Amino acid sequence: MTIVLPSLETVVVISAFALIYMLVLLKKTMQGKFDLYDFLMLSMVAIIPAGFALFPSLAYLVSHLTGVVFPFVVMFGALFLVVFAFMHNMTARLHKLERQNCALIQEQSLMALELQAKERGRSGG
Repeated sequence: MTIVLPSLETVVVISAFALIYMLVLLKKTMQGKFDLYDFLMLSMVAIIPAGFALFPSLAYLVSHLTGVVFPFVVMFGALFLVVFAFMHNMTARLHKLERQNCALIQEQSLMALELQAKERGRSGG
């Protein structure tokens, strides 16, 4: 197995992206725009490529253990796994919000009917 090391330029670009991206995510998490789960899942977009670029021998070991010739194929597979897990969680949240929205609309309608009935009772005397 021949290990080809990434160039210095590649390592610098990936590391700079990872650092800047993680700082932006951390800022948004601290502002309350993301929760901890979102922060962890979105940070994988920077951590996985950085791990493969900074630790090429580990990348080759993982690709060898999985039976894949090129480590970047394993990296993209891991990124797709993260994306699909994130999408699954977002879909579950969306359905939960839809159910809550439906329940709130029904509750609001019942309250409006009760209010109308009380107003009719007062005016009809």
